[in-house]
Amino acid sequence: MIQFEVRHWHTNSEGGATVGNIFYGDKGYLVVKNYNEYESFVYASGANTPQDTSSGIIPSGAKIQPGPKNKSGGEMELHFKNWFDAIRARDMTILNGPVETGHLASALAHLAAISYRLGQQLEFDPVAERFIGNEDANFMLTRQYRAPYLMPNKI
Repeated sequence: MIQFEVRHWHTNSEGGATVGNIFYGDKGYLVVKNYNEYESFVYASGANTPQDTSSGIIPSGAKIQPGPKNKSGGEMELHFKNWFDAIRARDMTILNGPVETGHLASALAHLAAISYRLGQQLEFDPVAERFIGNEDANFMLTRQYRAPYLMPNKI
């Protein structure tokens, strides 16, 4: 199971992660606390609490690399600056990460939430981005927007 947390404004952290991922497995769990730090926990045999821990900075060249930092605010500010620079330039090729990556990463959690709320196992067509044979689930893929914050049918 994977849990994604965004808890950096008005709430507590979860396992030390403010914006990060928690991967739960049958032998323990891994908390990716931010863009360059992780901590792992191994369960004692049959227990629900960690026995051993190991943590550290993700090494250079690893699949998850430390994000850029500067004195004016850190990774998150640079992330938003890059996003707004691309919007202002109307050039998505200058993004450090494609918008589709964020869509795919967040879609998994949203699809799981819909399945959980309906209490059903669902089948999803990733090309059509619709549930197969379940209009109740498809209804939950969007919502009614209020003016003036309307979502156009075609972008």
